[in-house]
Amino acid sequence: MIRAGDVTRHGERGIALPLTLVALVALSALMIAFAVLAQSEPTIAANQHRGAVARALAESGVERAVWALTVGGRVSGGVDPPAGGIVAGSPYDGGTYFRIGFGGFTLKITGASTSEVTLEAVGWTPDDTSINNAHRKITANLMRLPNFGSAAPCALCVKGDLEVKGGSIIDARGDTSCGRKYGTYTTGATTTLGAGSIWGATDGNDTANETTDMVANGPVADFDVVTLDAQQTAALKRMAKASGTYVGPGSPPDGAMSWTGAVTFDASNQISRDGVVFIDTISGQPPTTDNPADYATVDFRGSPFAMGDFRGWLIVMGNVTAFNASGTIQGLLYVINDVTIASGTAAVNGLVIAQGMNTTSGSQTGTPDGGSSTITFNCANANGAGTIPTGWFLIAGSYKEVSGH
Repeated sequence: MIRAGDVTRHGERGIALPLTLVALVALSALMIAFAVLAQSEPTIAANQHRGAVARALAESGVERAVWALTVGGRVSGGVDPPAGGIVAGSPYDGGTYFRIGFGGFTLKITGASTSEVTLEAVGWTPDDTSINNAHRKITANLMRLPNFGSAAPCALCVKGDLEVKGGSIIDARGDTSCGRKYGTYTTGATTTLGAGSIWGATDGNDTANETTDMVANGPVADFDVVTLDAQQTAALKRMAKASGTYVGPGSPPDGAMSWTGAVTFDASNQISRDGVVFIDTISGQPPTTDNPADYATVDFRGSPFAMGDFRGWLIVMGNVTAFNASGTIQGLLYVINDVTIASGTAAVNGLVIAQGMNTTSGSQTGTPDGGSSTITFNCANANGAGTIPTGWFLIAGSYKEVSGH
């Protein structure tokens, strides 16, 4: 007689073996996968490591370019910026291998302008000839700000006409450390009225208002070396925004809706710190010759500087219509159009540049009734008195890793 329980147990016989075989197959597959992964993981890790090393070496190439351009050709290993479209000579022509650490880099420097270059830095590990090497390429643009102290030919440079009135004094004799400068340099007429005095350092005497003290009707092209280009202007604008010294759309306390482009700096609205102060156009867009209505209008009155004197660069995207203020600008006053330095104790110890982008009345110092102002050339102050970067630096947004393997 067969009982029901015996049938059930008899039907379950042999199930364990197939299940065990299935589990063994699955485990074997996993073991094989882990074994393959264990073999390939070191290769993947090694490739990642070599790529990271190659990138670091390419970054070293960029740093080398910054150093070489900053020290210039006067220092061994340095280089002067090549002309636009020209590749620098060896070792910065992309054909010289610089060996450092676990590899090296090649570096190509191509001129874009007198103040901008493009870089192509390629990092290699273990070297640039091995079959199984790795490389990373970085491209970037570097720029520098003008060396106004050396480049400027004058204490007061005006692209357009200039009137020196009242008791104004323009004097370039006190500092000849970066060359002997004219008192004034204009592309238009230069007129002295009343007791206005212009002294240059080029003639070596102490007689004012001689033709050797000034240049009138000079070539417009001579202003190229003292003109901020678009990249430099944008960089200065970024610096001012970062330091809280930007005045324009969206800047406190005006705000974008109330910014009109007319601002007066006085005891109630002082410039609070040294460095780069950037006063923008009404729209915040770069100024143009055909839209003078967009230019900023700036007055300096009373006590405009919280520090007493200001050290750095004052960049005005428009006109300075009045400078009747105490305190001295120990630096650069750069105005995109016209400047009026009228009376009182107004003084600049450094450099004044008026670019006359769309001039109608020209620039002037002093007033006919005897108002005075003083502009004296100082090379170190013209370059920012230590508040402005003097070397080469990266143009924002230009740094890219473009390829690698």
